[in-house]
Amino acid sequence: MTPHLSRRRFLQLTGGTALGATVLTACGSGSGAAGNQIDFWYAFGTTDIQSYYQQYFIDDYNKTTPAAKVQMSVKQVDTLDRLTQTAIASGNGPDIISTSSPAQALNYVGNGNLLPLDPYIDELGWQQAFLPWALDVGRVGGKLYSLPASYETMAVFYNPRTFSAHGWKPPTSRAEFESICADAAAKGIVPIGAGSAEWKAASEWHVTWVWNTFAGPQALYEALTGKRRWTDPVFVDAIAMLKGWFDKGWFGGSTDRYFTNKFTDMYQKLATGGAAMMVSGSWTFTEIGPYFGADAGNDATWDWAPLPSTNSGVPAGVYPLSVGNAYSINKDGKNPAAAAAFLDFLVTDPSRQLNALAAVGQEPTPIKLAESDFPATTDPRMKQQYLLLNATKNYGYTTWTFWPAKSDTYIYQQMDKVLVGQVTPKDYCAGLDSLFQEELKAGKIPPVPAPMGA
Repeated sequence: MTPHLSRRRFLQLTGGTALGATVLTACGSGSGAAGNQIDFWYAFGTTDIQSYYQQYFIDDYNKTTPAAKVQMSVKQVDTLDRLTQTAIASGNGPDIISTSSPAQALNYVGNGNLLPLDPYIDELGWQQAFLPWALDVGRVGGKLYSLPASYETMAVFYNPRTFSAHGWKPPTSRAEFESICADAAAKGIVPIGAGSAEWKAASEWHVTWVWNTFAGPQALYEALTGKRRWTDPVFVDAIAMLKGWFDKGWFGGSTDRYFTNKFTDMYQKLATGGAAMMVSGSWTFTEIGPYFGADAGNDATWDWAPLPSTNSGVPAGVYPLSVGNAYSINKDGKNPAAAAAFLDFLVTDPSRQLNALAAVGQEPTPIKLAESDFPATTDPRMKQQYLLLNATKNYGYTTWTFWPAKSDTYIYQQMDKVLVGQVTPKDYCAGLDSLFQEELKAGKIPPVPAPMGA
């Protein structure tokens, strides 16, 4: 997705609220033919984000009297990747190639479309600007081909008043998590607000967090790099655990209801005490607000907590990393140095990144941040998550960022069959392993940074 367009927000847009292909400035042809123009194609979730981006990223950059001005053409969210691929193949693509993930950028690397960015690492100070893992997600064959444009994670979201009323505390272990779920279910409260009616891939969120908290980042890294098989009991047992929770009706009230539940209903239940928790991604920050407080006609509040551990030996508080967008430079561009200068402006300034986070909820790039970098208007809950995410060594891996495309699709499509009893956890993992090994052999695995440990 774009840096301000999570998988959930992508759903909202393709459901009927997507912006049209409004062209802010004319799109040049031939990758900045005159060499004094940087062509940049992008997609936005809302008009306020588009306007903010135009003013504070594009216009502000052009005011710095650069060697080449940036011209941005806004495309529809659901067609940006396809339009870019077609244009690049014909030699008329943009100078800056925006992809939905490092995995998507991998396709351009294989076709020889991208310029290695390694000469700019030292020149522009990227090693010092980015978090230790951040450049690694754009490296293929030892060369840097893309920069991550945003990052997010997963967490437990809850209503503090509901927790206080029932004597619950944010869980840090499987036992604590299951205790809350059992108590909530006994009281007629939905333990985990969840549903996939509006986003069929939602099931992979739950696969992601249980694998990260049960198998752990080290085991996931080994499997993602071909050193461990997905048939390993640690992965099978995690899926069996998740299936058991669904069988108890803990997710969405029942497995059947899970497939028909809408996110609006789940947020409302969280606000009214009808649901105990939601396990979701950072995109929740920009979605949850309208259901809480005066605007929603209540005095409810919400908060978040790190993921609990669900297995001994895996520390609590793992943060699965999601890189939602990546920027690269077109190899056929006429002024790569100017394109690199624009990329540097786009992604490395903490003030610019965090002002956008506070103003319109634009997720920041994975650069090093200090508490003093955040504007006073930042939601303190959002600030807390990014400070912790910025500092953690206990990071993990989201399926939609670090699994190859076919394996990722398999994960959520086949998981739904596991939930309804059509496929066993063992067979599910065996099927994933077979498909993954094919993609591994074909070189389709996205770059995977090594874990740092808790």
